[in-house]
Amino acid sequence: MNFSDLIKLYFKRHPVTFVLLSLNTIMFFVVLFNGGFSPESLADNGGLVPRYVTENKEYYRLLVAMFLHGGLFHFLMNSYFLYFLGGFTERLLGSSKYVILYMVSGLGSSVAVWLFSDPDIVTIGASGALYGIMGGLLILTYLKSNWFSPYGIRSIRSISFINIVLTLALGGVLSFWGHIGGFIVGIIITYIFIPDAPKSQTRFNEENNIKDTRNGRIIIDMDDVSDDDIYQN
Repeated sequence: MNFSDLIKLYFKRHPVTFVLLSLNTIMFFVVLFNGGFSPESLADNGGLVPRYVTENKEYYRLLVAMFLHGGLFHFLMNSYFLYFLGGFTERLLGSSKYVILYMVSGLGSSVAVWLFSDPDIVTIGASGALYGIMGGLLILTYLKSNWFSPYGIRSIRSISFINIVLTLALGGVLSFWGHIGGFIVGIIITYIFIPDAPKSQTRFNEENNIKDTRNGRIIIDMDDVSDDDIYQN
């Protein structure tokens, strides 16, 4: 299977995640060739500056900031987690519920930044939406624990705990309100839209190479889930 076939297969199984990755990539190059990654340039390219939203009614920043990044490392890290964690969640919830979870979590993250963060600091990044996905998976390990293997439950809870600790420890660099806001909204949205079962249990098992579904237990391992003046979100 060549690279083109792999892309087509990924798009077939994760159409929403593929589009989100594409939008992030397009916006990365838009910023790169339109002033670079300085705070001023990021603000000019749609970064979330709370004062601009409040005083100038520039509400589009709440959405656009979700697709901007503060540099190559920030872009690659968020893309990595979106590729694996987002793809996993899309297969689990189905594309419709997944896109609602992602977009509402991202917007919730932006609103939290707008309301509670420093009004003059630029906040950018997909992490608010990614934290929403993480929060959604976390609540599922409690409400739908039979969907996951013990290893899967431990992995999701460990990833969530580590990332929350990092957000608390690195609040001067990472956007505290962006991460926490997205995380909380993700939990709420997943609770509201939680499906009775994975998108298609048989297909889901096949796509994730799940061999053991005894007693209706879906064995999910998380092997493939293995940010001055800018807040990286």
